[in-house]
Amino acid sequence: MKRIISAFLCAVLFLICVSCAAPEEIVPEYDSSATDSAVDLKGQTLIMGIVQDYFFEGADSTLSYTNNTEFGDLARQRLNDVKSKYNCDIQFNPVGRSGEVAYNSAVAGIYVFDFITEESFFLVNYVRANAFIDLATLENMDVFDESKWGNKYMLVSTMFNGGIYGVLPAAHPMRLANSIDVLIVVNEDCISSIQETDPRDYFENSEWNWTTFDHAINNYSYINQTTNERVYSLASGFGGFSRELAMSNGTEVFYFNDNGSYTLGYFMPSAVEAYNQAYEWFFGATTSNVMSNGSGDDNLRMVADGETVMSVISSWQIFSTTDSLAYRTDNFAVLPVPVGPNANGQNDYKTSYSSADFTMCIPLTAKDPEVSALVLDKIYEPFEGYETEESMIDYMHKNYFSDRRDAEFFVEMTKDNHVYYHDHYHSFSTMFDQFPGNGITRGMQSYENADYENATKYLLPAYQTLYDLEEMFHE
Repeated sequence: MKRIISAFLCAVLFLICVSCAAPEEIVPEYDSSATDSAVDLKGQTLIMGIVQDYFFEGADSTLSYTNNTEFGDLARQRLNDVKSKYNCDIQFNPVGRSGEVAYNSAVAGIYVFDFITEESFFLVNYVRANAFIDLATLENMDVFDESKWGNKYMLVSTMFNGGIYGVLPAAHPMRLANSIDVLIVVNEDCISSIQETDPRDYFENSEWNWTTFDHAINNYSYINQTTNERVYSLASGFGGFSRELAMSNGTEVFYFNDNGSYTLGYFMPSAVEAYNQAYEWFFGATTSNVMSNGSGDDNLRMVADGETVMSVISSWQIFSTTDSLAYRTDNFAVLPVPVGPNANGQNDYKTSYSSADFTMCIPLTAKDPEVSALVLDKIYEPFEGYETEESMIDYMHKNYFSDRRDAEFFVEMTKDNHVYYHDHYHSFSTMFDQFPGNGITRGMQSYENADYENATKYLLPAYQTLYDLEEMFHE
């Protein structure tokens, strides 16, 4: 068992940097072979570094669930149960960016946190800088249990050179799907008013493809008779949509060649085919049916207000406690971008995440990583009453979606390889943003060298870890 004890430096920490530093304490010896019921942490205090914003721990939330709600109450009860059973205290230290503070503590060699939660976007460089414990080396956390710690494809952003440095609270409701970047949402009232086929039906019948989407782009747009304003078929930025269309056309992130080199999927013929198809929809004959100049907030408002039939938003815009599509309108559908002709059937759709929200890591300077792992493992057991997928689907259907199929899709989407990691941190999105102004060919040529250089340095070591460890994951 790897053990790193640095509590004696807490007094130094108090003098130099971080809010709410813990007092010096004696770290109890912990025997990982002891039975669960025999574990006694003898009053030890464990500190979680947490980002102080609405995603994470604010004054009105517990384990990132709003207080005085069903999940907020379950979260508070869970914390109390863990504290009582294992004779410990768990405190939350809100900071601007917990990953940065943990990294600084590793550089200084001082204890600050026992574990942290953070968006993985702000962790990727710190993972590479050896700021966190490789969780696969710990005895008290089965990092390969996907039902507990997340689909392996959603952990890639915190993988590096054979190590897994971050996990997700997959057993807690709605904590995986929250990170998805590109989803199509449909205003069902608009569909009813124009008496068109529901895209949700296309998807369910394995017909959600470029042909039916072409029909949608051409026929969903109409003039609102009350306002005399055009209702668009689609509101979406071009970059993310074209990238997801490429990956849903049978494209993988990496292709390895016999000579040891690789081809980045973004430059494969199947991807180029998708970019050109998206360009045709956005800037060809149907350009007046597509609103491509707005922001994510604009897209959310437009589909909620019936100014567009379809829109592309991120999943957090459905679940957010501050401004949610589910709060603005009841009758909407959710589905992925349509699959292309090179896809292997309807279930070969892809969507991406660039930052895994609620990622949890154990800093290199945690008092005892095995104790941290034990406490995390117990905190993030399933909540009572939500031990199964069906129970989570029931909750989402009741509280967010008018049609149960949308809740089922959200659960299914975070399985297998539907979600892939798109590294937005290291400029991989820039190429796609150039396509509208510079064209597909020139846009690709301008960024090919830089993308390959960054892929070799940042992306390949993460995906190679996934490929090497893939068979060890289980549910």
